[in-house]
Amino acid sequence: MASLFRYVALGDSSGVGVGSGNDGGYPERLYRRLKAHGVPAGILNLAQSGAQSRDVLRLHVQRAAEKQPALVTVGIGANDLWRLVSAEEFSDNLQAIAEVLQRSGARVVVSNLVDLGRAPAAKMAQSWLGITPQMITERVLLFNARIAKLGERPGFEVVDLFGPSHAELSGPTGYFSGDGFHPSAHGYDRWAELAWPAVQRASGLPLPAPAGRGSG
Repeated sequence: MASLFRYVALGDSSGVGVGSGNDGGYPERLYRRLKAHGVPAGILNLAQSGAQSRDVLRLHVQRAAEKQPALVTVGIGANDLWRLVSAEEFSDNLQAIAEVLQRSGARVVVSNLVDLGRAPAAKMAQSWLGITPQMITERVLLFNARIAKLGERPGFEVVDLFGPSHAELSGPTGYFSGDGFHPSAHGYDRWAELAWPAVQRASGLPLPAPAGRGSG
């Protein structure tokens, strides 16, 4: 019998799946894909609604490492961004989280932030807080620059959600749920789709051949 492929998810409400209609977030979708491809995977989802990077650092990352996971996914930062945590504090928390995970020997897949300046909630933030959508996008870019640095660590891979979202969210896409902030089921599907190649690499699954390449 093949040994269990331990998958641990760290993050916030997007890891929980808020907005998906009880269909789970992107970790559950990635887990289902692993199972469908024959990987003997088990999942421990430590994501928590409302979590910031400091919560993952203080409450969850050590527990994740103790499980000796083969794969860890990390999706964090949106709550730090909305609650005006500085990019420097966010970066310090990220690096401390990464130190613990790197010592665990797990392969780590980290998602950056979508362009939240294009979320419906961005317009509400402008009326409530005086923060424009452009200011939110600029802040996302600051956070994503910190997340990108994790990709320099051995065993870490960063998934770009920002680039596709910046292009795809220019019109109505159904990406966001009714609250205008959390992804919808469709949004989580897209997130998992973008993260899947990195998860494939982490799990040792073969990647599909490039389109258009013949066998001869």
